[in-house]
Amino acid sequence: MSGAGRTERAGLPGAAALVWSASLPAAGALSVATAWGGWRMPLLVVAAVVVPFALLVTVVRLGVGRWAATAALTALLVLVAYVLGAGAGTTFVGTVGDAVPLLLTEPQPLALRADLLVAPVLACGLVGIAVGLRSVRPTRLAPLVGGLVLYAAGAFLTGGRGDRVGVVAALLLVLAVLGWCLLDETGEPRRRRLVLAGPVLVVAVGVVASTALVPVSGAFDPRSVVEPPIVRTDVSSPLPQLAAWAANPDVELFTTAGDTGPTRLVVLDEYDGTQWRAATRYGPFGATADDVLPAGEQRRRSTMAVRVAELGGSWLPAPGTPTGVSGTEALVDPRTGTLLEPAGAADAEYEVTAEVDDPDPARLPGATLPDPSADLPLERYLELPDVPTDLWVYAGQVTAGATTPYQRAVAVEDAVRGQRRVAERAISGSALWRVEDFLLGEVGTAGAQEGTSEQFATAFALVARYAGLPTRLVVGFEPGDEQPDGTRVVRGEHALAWPEVYFDRLGWVAFSPTPDADLGGERPDAPLDPPTTPPPAPTPSADPSPDQVDDHAADDAGGSTLPPRTGAFAAGALLLAVPLGLLLARALRSWGHRRRGARGAWAEVLDALVLAGRPAPRSTPAPVVGDGVAMRYGAPAATRLARAADRAAFAPGSTGAGAPTTEDRRAVREVRRAVRRSVPWWRRAWWYLDPRVLRRR
Repeated sequence: MSGAGRTERAGLPGAAALVWSASLPAAGALSVATAWGGWRMPLLVVAAVVVPFALLVTVVRLGVGRWAATAALTALLVLVAYVLGAGAGTTFVGTVGDAVPLLLTEPQPLALRADLLVAPVLACGLVGIAVGLRSVRPTRLAPLVGGLVLYAAGAFLTGGRGDRVGVVAALLLVLAVLGWCLLDETGEPRRRRLVLAGPVLVVAVGVVASTALVPVSGAFDPRSVVEPPIVRTDVSSPLPQLAAWAANPDVELFTTAGDTGPTRLVVLDEYDGTQWRAATRYGPFGATADDVLPAGEQRRRSTMAVRVAELGGSWLPAPGTPTGVSGTEALVDPRTGTLLEPAGAADAEYEVTAEVDDPDPARLPGATLPDPSADLPLERYLELPDVPTDLWVYAGQVTAGATTPYQRAVAVEDAVRGQRRVAERAISGSALWRVEDFLLGEVGTAGAQEGTSEQFATAFALVARYAGLPTRLVVGFEPGDEQPDGTRVVRGEHALAWPEVYFDRLGWVAFSPTPDADLGGERPDAPLDPPTTPPPAPTPSADPSPDQVDDHAADDAGGSTLPPRTGAFAAGALLLAVPLGLLLARALRSWGHRRRGARGAWAEVLDALVLAGRPAPRSTPAPVVGDGVAMRYGAPAATRLARAADRAAFAPGSTGAGAPTTEDRRAVREVRRAVRRSVPWWRRAWWYLDPRVLRRR
């Protein structure tokens, strides 16, 4: 080999090796970018890796010391991060120190804000510098480690949801294997290496993809261990305000622009027999709660610009569960999605993006309730106080003949609406006595058979919970009056309370017991089956009858199935079958060699040369190959094994059969260890699974 060739191999790597070294951490950085979404963040993190890497390698090639160049580039990277932090109006130390809690409490996809970019840019740049520092030496491990570090950071940041189908993981795997195959300096032809690596890559990528697609229940979410700053408030329920808004129907509360639909102000799910209570704990976007029911499989996203006028209070309207808001420092209740502006909603102007469950109406007649074994936090939505006996009797009669959850919900809706009328100046309140008068009082009695949407919605919720339906209340507004410029003005007359029922896989479905309420959307009818026997009068109790609730749940659970685990078993079986099959094949091959005496011992040496990427030519005599192995790998036992095999093959009267001697087995182990020490670490790890020897006869 020429002097220039030796310098290239032992000194600075070639251009291909440098490109490969930079590509692995750049690919790992794509995992970090998944927390942001869009196309700008992937470009930014790749540049944050590649630019410091390229600068370091270039400066070192120009003759600057490695550590001096590393120190200078690290200082420059810290300066860039400092400028980003200053642009966000925060200190550099504070931004870096709070980087993890900030990133884990912000809603995802994250915004391209300066304070959210400091940590990923700094981390990607430092990894690029570290990989570049190692890449000026002949190494094949540092690039993979850098890529895995950034991939793990992205997985941590997104709770494993960023690379859902394993695309980035598969890319890392392919790049690593191709680099090791093409850049490894051995005598084995690269084409042969690729031919052998191809099937292994296909299987490995398939395992990664199938594993990524398997749903994992109870997976660790790092966002759940970060406690965001929580603001506590003692604001009361907005339900009493419904009567005031109804009494002043022309007062402009707020104006909306953008997507059209009903808006929510407050979600109420706690009822104590006297009133509904609003949430009292609010945090920044990204705050999580343990007692949240899973969202439905079909959801609608809406974006709406809101300008508040005479709404009052501190709550802010939104077209669903908010996923992002701009123009205000609003907080959110992580359980219900209620928005709160601590400084007050007066004159607020903001844009909010929200999601709401929007199941296909055709799926509603077959809707089921969650399986009791799913361990969901349903108690809050089924809890009832000590209800008067007359109300229990009424509730039992309402749902008689309803055999499905959706039928029960529609039956309750129709019964509560009935012939009752909306009265703006009716007695307000949600207490049990008020609901009893509203439902059962004689016409002409104060509050009987008339009320605001507060009484209609509360009556629905009580009867629905008695029927085993998880129910909550929403205080919000109808879409409002459209203006010539396309905006909509929401006035007092549009204020409304409505109930929602939770169905398995469908999420929260709104119902409209209040006459003439406009919530949009369509729902199919659900006629009741005629009851075969009169419903018995239920026994009053402090809680809904466990037998009744359990019976409903048992009826509904018949249509539910456990999540499919076929993918998990298939991925696990494939993951185990491939290495076990290779180990078995290699063991059978070695067992066959041991039955062939000296010739079998020499065959083990030839297999070791194949695994090292330097197979012996078939035309070369065994003694010549043995001498070469002894000189190259420092294993003199190879010479003796080669000559013994040669004698066994060609000596007169020799069969070459029989088990090898103890001395032969010791010599084989000595030669194999010497050859194995000469290969890179990744080939040593693959040594006992490498299938290439199975092709040699």
